[in-house]
Amino acid sequence: MNAPDIKAQTYHIEKVWGTDNRLYNLIGPFVMNPTVIRLNGGYPFKNTEDHIWYIAMKNKNMVIGFLSVHNKNICNDFTWQDNNVLRILIDKALSDMNTGTMVSFTAVERELELLESLGFSLEQKYTQYFKMVKTV
Repeated sequence: MNAPDIKAQTYHIEKVWGTDNRLYNLIGPFVMNPTVIRLNGGYPFKNTEDHIWYIAMKNKNMVIGFLSVHNKNICNDFTWQDNNVLRILIDKALSDMNTGTMVSFTAVERELELLESLGFSLEQKYTQYFKMVKTV
């Protein structure tokens, strides 16, 4: 599965609850793909009924990235390492949150510049990850 070329493409965001059957049809091929799991640091994608998923789609049904929100944490992100798609997904997730909400995002180094440009700041540095926070 190669990374799709989304330059100059239009795409939209689908919002799906963690228990919605559409979720598995949309992201199942990604979360079960060994290449995607490897790109995700070997970590599985987690889901509960309380997760809200934001799925970036090109055309009618081509998934180009996704993330979820759970307990004010943005998690489960996968975008083929495309920060343009990640920005759009984060912007959409943040726009759905109430003003004054403290939100966190566990980032890898390549995402730091993007998150800082979105107003996130470093709260904690781990060995491979960075906990970034922002008040909406």
